[in-house]
Amino acid sequence: MFRAVLQEPAGRAVFDKFKINATPTMMLLDGAGAEVDWSVGYRPPAENVQKALDRMLSGTDTFQALSAAYAKNPKDVATVFMLARKYGDRYDTAKADEKYKEVMALDPDGRAGTFTYEAYKATAPYTEFAEFAIARTAAQGRPKLDLAPMKAFIAKHPQSGLAKAAYETMGYYYGSQAPKEEAAAFFAEYAAKFPADPMVLYSWLARIVRDKEPIDKAIELAAKIEELTDFNPSPNVNQMLAQVYALKGDKAKVEEVYGPAFIAERVSGLAFSLAAYANYWVEQNANLESAAAMIEAALKLEPENTSILQRAATIYAKTGKEDKALALYGHAFAQKSWGDAMTLWQYAGFWVRQNKNLNDALAASKRSVELLPGLNYLWNTLSLVYEKMQDYPEAIKAAEKALETAPEAAKANSQRNIDRLKAAQSKK
Repeated sequence: MFRAVLQEPAGRAVFDKFKINATPTMMLLDGAGAEVDWSVGYRPPAENVQKALDRMLSGTDTFQALSAAYAKNPKDVATVFMLARKYGDRYDTAKADEKYKEVMALDPDGRAGTFTYEAYKATAPYTEFAEFAIARTAAQGRPKLDLAPMKAFIAKHPQSGLAKAAYETMGYYYGSQAPKEEAAAFFAEYAAKFPADPMVLYSWLARIVRDKEPIDKAIELAAKIEELTDFNPSPNVNQMLAQVYALKGDKAKVEEVYGPAFIAERVSGLAFSLAAYANYWVEQNANLESAAAMIEAALKLEPENTSILQRAATIYAKTGKEDKALALYGHAFAQKSWGDAMTLWQYAGFWVRQNKNLNDALAASKRSVELLPGLNYLWNTLSLVYEKMQDYPEAIKAAEKALETAPEAAKANSQRNIDRLKAAQSKK
């Protein structure tokens, strides 16, 4: 095991010897020092690193195995394609393109097999992807910028699943380097091809903001992006929208799309998403460590939100941490909410469902009906608390108050509840 650091002489020698172009790169060598395989980049969780190493050690589709297969049969298109992908993974575009050209020569009609480009969920024949990859190298300026191959690819494969990736690749140039007129023509074509993709419109908008014109087009694009992202606005996107409206001088719109209310809503939404995630995995009895971390994060974001407190307390109760549940959502919380009937009702109902902390639930429930005596469901909860405590006379009294205050449509159910409680009392 050797950790190569680029800034150190020994590390620099390793980078140069094995032509390492990106970090982190994990490379496996055999006893003779030959390359077995490599993995470039890192995507959490950390277990993915172990999985990558296990795959290399298994010998399945490693660079060494593919090279041996290529030596035996250099005309197998799948093997050549996978070798090209291997080189591409480590950003050795010269060798990757060399192999892609072999793929195109061996299978000009694209019948040998397909590859799914996971980043875009696009499946294409080996040959088609090879064409795209070679064009991408040129469009990225290796060795010099040339967009003609990518434009030719789009013209040849207008319905390809790789078309979006092709446009996106060219978008880097048109977004920052191309003359304004050329950029406008490109983005108009790009947006016409993918009119419902807010990130396509965003890339066009970013170029206009950079140029500070044309403002009217920017406003038009901003309105469309708002419409497309309304279900889940992105802070990054809305920051760009704010810049557009600032160019227009519309301070009220800037405040609307990127002001305190916007970010507070995003914080709250994230807290609820984290709580929902934690609750899901607790119910599955899996990923409990992650669930615990996420509910703690939700509480930091929304420490006063009653719904988040309830969800956190539920999770703590389900995982045997009743002390934490009580500390978070126990007597002190009830006392702080002593003048809020609905919060006390929810509090009592929570602890009744847990069948814990019943004395406190009883006090909270009694207080809720004192504050709002005309709501039948508050009396129903009080009846349920007494029932859990097996105090049937009081449970029946509360149920009778629920019947008395119930709307006409609910009276039959209330009466059935009274009958059920009386039957249970008679058996006690």
